[in-house]
Amino acid sequence: MPAKEVLRRRSLKSAIRKRVTAYYTEDEQHEIAKAAVIEGVSQSSFVASAALKEARKVLSSRRK
Repeated sequence: MPAKEVLRRRSLKSAIRKRVTAYYTEDEQHEIAKAAVIEGVSQSSFVASAALKEARKVLSSRRK
């Protein structure tokens, strides 16, 4: 896996679009927003990338 993966815009297959931070507290939303700005990506891309990274980590540990 490359040191830093290139984030690519993903398109939704459905018309439903909800704010990705709806389940976070206001403080958590601010943290996500700051981190996304530092990484130079949207909040939804930042959250999606973090979720995918964790999913791969979980799946990798289950295979062992």
